[in-house]
Amino acid sequence: MRGLVAILRREFASRIDSASALVVTLVFAVVAQGLFFLLGHPVGSLQLPSFWEGRTASLQVVFAWLPLLFVGFVPALTMAAWADERAAGTEELLLAWPVSGAKAVVAKFLGVWLFLGLALLITVVPLALVVASLGDLDWNVVWCGLFGAFLLGGACAAIGLFLSALFREQLAAYLASVLVLGLLWVGGLLVPSLPPEWAEFVYYASPYAHFFDSAARGILDARDLVYHGTLMTAGLTANTLLVEGRRWK
Repeated sequence: MRGLVAILRREFASRIDSASALVVTLVFAVVAQGLFFLLGHPVGSLQLPSFWEGRTASLQVVFAWLPLLFVGFVPALTMAAWADERAAGTEELLLAWPVSGAKAVVAKFLGVWLFLGLALLITVVPLALVVASLGDLDWNVVWCGLFGAFLLGGACAAIGLFLSALFREQLAAYLASVLVLGLLWVGGLLVPSLPPEWAEFVYYASPYAHFFDSAARGILDARDLVYHGTLMTAGLTANTLLVEGRRWK
């Protein structure tokens, strides 16, 4: 347990101390707030006006954009987690610690996930306070949306960390993660144009079914926990097998 906590603290601190991670987080927050106040959500079946246009005390616009924002933001947090270790030759040193590959994987994941949760709070809570000062904001929906976004971010982080472990170059890891997460997001947009036998499968494999139509609207569904938990477990398991395989080469 001590080794897991040490790696977790190192991963979390490395992002707090990283100028690039802080800049990416600032860009994430500014873009989310700009979309909320100025653009709204004109994409797909969920058409929503901007805050100033609709004048509705709701954060649904920013929650609607979060899955797409995660496509660019989460890979920026995960791309260096393993790729940088391999490029610098420190992966062997890390795995020489008295800690299993599984614990190292989980520790890195928790470090990224906690930082992502902090970024979400920094982004969403100030928006909620502004909206609440101007109208009757339903805080239950806000906290439910944040919880759902935190789960979705964890699933994205698990996928991104696995892909980071596949590459030595950070850019390659970033682009691979953007591609995979982008396909999950785009899949939800394509549902109306797909044959019925494919539409249901693609819908339930995308964030639309497990965030847009539930947590983002203030609804907690056990199926969403299963979905995000499955993605996290699959990503972390694949990551562990890959890392352990290199340990014994």
